[in-house]
Amino acid sequence: MSWSSRHLLVPLSAVLLVLSACGGDDDKNPVCGNGIIESGEACDDGNRVEGDRCNNSCQVTKPTTDAGTNTDAGTETDAGTDQDAGTETDAGTETDAGTETDAGTETDAGTTTDAGTETDAGTTTDAGTETDGGSGTVDAGTETDAGTETDAGTETDAGTETDAGTETDAGTETDAGTETDGGAIDAGPATDAGTETDAGTDAGTTTTLSALEPAAAFARSGTTGETIPEPLSVTLSAEATTDVVVQVASSSPSVVVANNGQVTVPAGSRSAAVIVTADDAAGSAKATLTATLGGDSRTATVRVLGATEAASLAYLSPETVSLSSGQTANVTVTLDIPAAEATVVALSTTGNVGTVPATATVPANEISAKFAFTAGASGSTGTIVATLNGQSVSAQAKVTAAPTTNHVVISEFAVAGTGGANDEFIELYNPTNESVALAGWKLQYKGPAAPNYNTAAFTFPAGATIAAHGFYLVTGGSYSGGSTVAGDASAGTTIPMGAAAGHIRLGKAGISTAKVDALAVDTVGYGTTADSAEGNSPVTGTVATNGSYERKANAGSSAATMEGTGADATKGNSYDTDVNSANFIIRTTRGPQNKSSALEVP
Repeated sequence: MSWSSRHLLVPLSAVLLVLSACGGDDDKNPVCGNGIIESGEACDDGNRVEGDRCNNSCQVTKPTTDAGTNTDAGTETDAGTDQDAGTETDAGTETDAGTETDAGTETDAGTTTDAGTETDAGTTTDAGTETDGGSGTVDAGTETDAGTETDAGTETDAGTETDAGTETDAGTETDAGTETDGGAIDAGPATDAGTETDAGTDAGTTTTLSALEPAAAFARSGTTGETIPEPLSVTLSAEATTDVVVQVASSSPSVVVANNGQVTVPAGSRSAAVIVTADDAAGSAKATLTATLGGDSRTATVRVLGATEAASLAYLSPETVSLSSGQTANVTVTLDIPAAEATVVALSTTGNVGTVPATATVPANEISAKFAFTAGASGSTGTIVATLNGQSVSAQAKVTAAPTTNHVVISEFAVAGTGGANDEFIELYNPTNESVALAGWKLQYKGPAAPNYNTAAFTFPAGATIAAHGFYLVTGGSYSGGSTVAGDASAGTTIPMGAAAGHIRLGKAGISTAKVDALAVDTVGYGTTADSAEGNSPVTGTVATNGSYERKANAGSSAATMEGTGADATKGNSYDTDVNSANFIIRTTRGPQNKSSALEVP
């Protein structure tokens, strides 16, 4: 709850450059051969070579069949590629098939040397059968290429997990995502690979420009290097698989981008810094830099500072500091522009509200510095003041009294609602100055006269915490307030609170079901028949259908001051005298709060 405004605040928006970073939605003009699949292209493998399954118009072409003959290849291309049999060694030459040396002789096929063995084809004629590809069928789009482990039909060539129709070459995540390698389509989809491995960058996916940040930066005249106080950088949508060049243009000669505006994101990285040379005499004081990659563009603003231009104070943050006596918090002093040199800011306080160091130093080319504020006497109020060259800015400070309640409390609960009997919630509040880990703690329920608490209980999940002066909301299975204040956890039906009377208990991990347990943290009994309320005095009264029970902020709290814009509505729920009837009021309209709700300091 903010109870004052900033004194002498210089709005940051008046002194910092602010420019939204938005992406361009312009139509893309495809460029065949740039390695990126764009509108109208079915593939793009980075060249415009005919006969390689992606032609010079960036459309998928159908490879030739194996050989179209009954001998292994009979041509210079075995499986529609230059690697398998379409060379002078494998097929269509004097060495391999269709000659006296390869198939149908004692040297190549039908012997222990070439085919009919584990080396070539597994037939008596190297590849002149229907299993290799010389039959007019596709080479690798079948289940077996040659029936051996080496040439085809194995893990190496085709018809296996490596070449075609398998998980590796084609029909897999690696090559093409289809079951045919050398058939009517090389890779199945219109884009050569469309997968994570083979052509994830070539054709399946496209790396785009995602950011040019920060949106506003500075460069000092007469220098060359990164911008200040943060480096201006281009960022891609994914790690680059090869070096990616992003073109960055400047709107003013006062800011010149190095390397003719070419910023290279190296392979394996997602971003790269933009190096600039600044000259305040060359053009306007501000330059808009535009980064472009393909059809994507992003902009940022760079302001050129004079070589010795001095900075002024902008503000202190936070604008309001509220602590208990002796507590410490960090406060930040911020300048309007990065300091030309180390800049010493004088610090002080008023109203005996606490202590700060005598000075804080903002380093050269930085825009802010932190310092510690230690709260003084309880109940005091005042300001924290920063002064530079006769100019001052301040933040309000308040020292609160030490909390009278030193444990997490049950702060509000509803036993039913418009959603029915299970439209319930139990809200916790932490009145202490430290966050509390709730993991393993339990919320338990006991009927008004039951001898023990139910064995079924809600256990807080791992990682559950409640901030200092914050809230945590546990909801029932039919909780109806989720659209406005969502629960932090759901108890389902494990806490079936009675509509007229009962008990809720919060306990640490290991708590038993006994009515009295040393691990109990807080207990509330409600309804006239509740036999185990704190102080043997349960909360009583009629609760409306959409009402609730709420713990007071202080001794003087009432239903009127706790609801709506009442004086105690934002002062937390820390009043705990260990007498339930004295600690709670009945709300006409329930007001659950969760971890995202504003902190409330007593």
